[in-house]
Parts: sequence; structure tokens; C-alpha cells
Amino acid sequence: MTSLIADLDLAFKALSPRGSDWIAILPELGVAGLSLFALLQAMVVPERLRWLIPATARAGLVLIAVMALAPEAAWRQLPETQLFGGLIRHNLPMDGVRMVFLASALLTSLMAGRFLTARGAGLADYHHVLLAVTASFMLLVQSDHFVPFFVSLEAAAVGLYVLVGYLRRSEASLEAGVKFLVAGGLSSAFLLMGMVLVYGTLGGPGGGDSLAFPVIAKALAAGKGTALTLAGVAMIMGGAAFKLGAFPFHSWIPDVYQGAPTPTTAYLATASKAAGALSLLLLVTGPFAPLAAKVAPALAGLALLTLLAGNLAALATSDIKRALALSGVSHAGFLLAAVTVAVARPEATAFNYSAENVVVLYLLAYVIGTFLTLHSLAGVPAAEDHRRPLISLRGLIRRSPSLTAGLCFGIGSLAGVPPSVGFVTKLLVLVLLVQAGLWWVLAAALIGVAVSIHYYFGILREAVVRPGEDREETAPLETGTVSRFIIGALSLGTLVAGAVMLAR
Repeated sequence: MTSLIADLDLAFKALSPRGSDWIAILPELGVAGLSLFALLQAMVVPERLRWLIPATARAGLVLIAVMALAPEAAWRQLPETQLFGGLIRHNLPMDGVRMVFLASALLTSLMAGRFLTARGAGLADYHHVLLAVTASFMLLVQSDHFVPFFVSLEAAAVGLYVLVGYLRRSEASLEAGVKFLVAGGLSSAFLLMGMVLVYGTLGGPGGGDSLAFPVIAKALAAGKGTALTLAGVAMIMGGAAFKLGAFPFHSWIPDVYQGAPTPTTAYLATASKAAGALSLLLLVTGPFAPLAAKVAPALAGLALLTLLAGNLAALATSDIKRALALSGVSHAGFLLAAVTVAVARPEATAFNYSAENVVVLYLLAYVIGTFLTLHSLAGVPAAEDHRRPLISLRGLIRRSPSLTAGLCFGIGSLAGVPPSVGFVTKLLVLVLLVQAGLWWVLAAALIGVAVSIHYYFGILREAVVRPGEDREETAPLETGTVSRFIIGALSLGTLVAGAVMLAR
């Protein structure tokens, strides 16, 4: 027994030669600890005190967010600092990246409380899985090696399968979970096969660990790649594009987003999309940076097609959740456009923001707009959560002015109406495209903005302009104090955040 403990101690020290390695990921460890604590609470807390579980999770997420933003903290490592023997490195603007995932988890928890309680679903298990997925995403975007990259991605994917199919009494939720499982398994197979090809073609005697990002970048810069290496790179990028929801890997999004519980839809649309965008950014500016001349045109074409496919498909649907899902594909196109600039013209800036910073800012704006819209939508009663036709919003302005205001501010930000934060971040992407000379992508982005006005304002037209059935006043909707506070705070955030970015 003593020898076993000694061996474990040696393995632990080999994994983390410096104690500061663990401090560097303290926010991620805090979220993982919250996940386990939610599970422990479910085992010991009596039924009448179950409200403590989501309350503890939310308080913990707020404290971790404050901690993550603390200046000069030990967990705010320099980009060149290697952790855990080269497995982890802070390659991205981690302050903003962490806030994307923490804000998504907090807002999902706030939306899920009333939603799940009304449907008799457990809050403890949902928060346990939600926090575990969040911690996995936060570690994913710090990977500097394909082992933590793949493990974090798959840990998050398994949790998302559970969240999508969480409503066991809903056939739509279960069906969405199965569809997501099948599509996710296919993307995982692409990723794993791509890693095998890259490892097999770049490895060899004296070649080093060809799963480590710096080693891969060095080998590709030295011209060691073959046609199989390029095939592996393409498969890896395809797997990341699936998580982002880019064309042609977006076909799963409408069905899964529509069938999933609305809080899960919001989390998928924000945190999962952020993980895909940041993973792709991490790969193309890291291990695959020497292939920029080949990668940049492919990304530009992908961005152009994604912008057109998402917006044109959204025109043909009359279901609100489905329309928002397809509009998310067009937002993936904007993110891809910014990632393309980061590869093609890494020195390009928009109002002193680099392309990497613009990706993070765009994601933060998308989090605000998406949760504001879906939180307002979740307050509108529906016989079935997966069936929310446009006509169900008629007369909403008389039934609930607060929900209507949240819908207006959220959709206004998603559509890019000035002076919202969504307008500012879309403007930053357009400026980057001009700086990089990507005129075809710029044209597709402008067309996409024009087309999106039609279906976004079609939703608002139903809620604000068109009366209820037979022009009769319908019963007013109750909106809780917490919901009104969330709507007010996020609506104010769409204006303040945009003003702060422009004033920088």
C-alpha cells in the first residue's frame, strides 16, 4: 500500500512539476468543485431545501467570475507559460474567454430554475452536468496538446447529450438527444481520425511528441507534412466546425435546438458555439499556423457559405426556436470571418482590437443577445416547449410589456441594430474584413445582415404590431421579480457594453 501511494505521488509530481500549475487553473477547478458539490447536495439536502442547490451554484459562479477577473492574480498566466508539462497554455485572451463560459452557465441556471420546476424535472442533476460541461469547455480552450483537447471536448459533449435529452417525458427532447448523439459521434470520429493522421505522419525518431501543438507547428513549418497530414488537418478542422455549427456541418442544429429544453438551447447556442469558435481559433493560430496560405482561403469560403446558408434557411421557417437556431448559423459565419482574418492578416485591427479580441467580444455580445431573447421567449407559455410558432407571440406587448421589451432588446442586438453591443461587434468584424481585403466575405456578411432584418423583425412584428386573436385582449402574463431583473440587466448591458467598446 505504501509503495502504491509513493508511485501515485511520483506520478502526480510528474504531471504537475510546479504547484503553480494548479493555481493557474483555479477558476476551472472551482467550477468543477461546484459541480461535485451540487451532486453531494442532492444526496443529503432534504426536499424542502432543494432550492439551495441552484442558489449555491449561482453564487459560486459569480464568485469565480469575480476571482477570474482579479488583476495580477496567480491564475492569470502569461501566454508563453507552459503548464502541466506542456499540456496547457494560455494562448487566448483568457479573461474574456472565461467570462463567456461563466456567464453562459450562470444565465442558463437562472433560466432553468423556473423552467425545470414547472415540468417536474430535477434541478440538482441539471446543475451538476451544466457545471461539469462548463469546466470542460474552460479547459478545452487552454489546451496546448491534443490529449487534453480531445478529452475536454468529449467530456463536454457527453454532458451536452444529457442536457439536450433531459426532459425524459418529452419525445422531442429525447429525439433531439439521440440526433445530437449521432451527429456528435460522427464529429468525434472525424477529430480522432484527423489526430491519428497528424500524429502518424509527423511522428518518428527524434520528431518529438507530435500531439503537442508547438511540435506540430515546428514540423509543419519545416515542410514535414504530406498529403495525409493535410487530410488530417482538414478532418480536425471539420470536427471543430461541427461544434461551431458552420456550413456544411450545421444540419443538426435546427432539430436539436428546437427539441432541446429552452435553457439547454440557450447554452448550446452560446457556450457550445463559443467552444467551437475558440477551438478553431486556437488550432489555426497555433499548430496549423504554418499552413496559413492553405487554411485562410478554406476558412474564407466556409465563412461565406455559412453566412448565406444560415440567413437564407432562417427565412423559410415559422418556428421561433428554429429561426433562432438558423440565425445562430449566420453568427457562426461572422465568427469564422474574424477567425479568417486572424489567420490571413494577424496584424489587422479594428478600433485597436485584434482579430482574437474581436472573436471574444463577439461571443460576449452573442451571449447577451441570445439569453435576453430566449429568456423572454421562455416566459411565454406554450403547450409544448418545442413548438413555438410565430403566431404564439401575437398580442404579447399587451400581455407582458417586460417580456416584449426583453425580446426587442435581445433581437435588436442579434440583428445588429445600433447602438446595441451586437451592432458594435458586427461593425468590428466588418472593419477587420476591410483591413484584410476579404471582399467576397464582406459582401456575404452585408447581405446576411440585410436578410436577417426580415426574419428578426418578423418576430418583433408578431409581438408588437399584430393583435391577438379576434383583436381581443388576452390574459396578462405573470413575470417574476427575478425575470424582470434579468431582462432589465441584460437590456442595459446591450447598450452599456456597446458604448464601452466604442469609447475604448
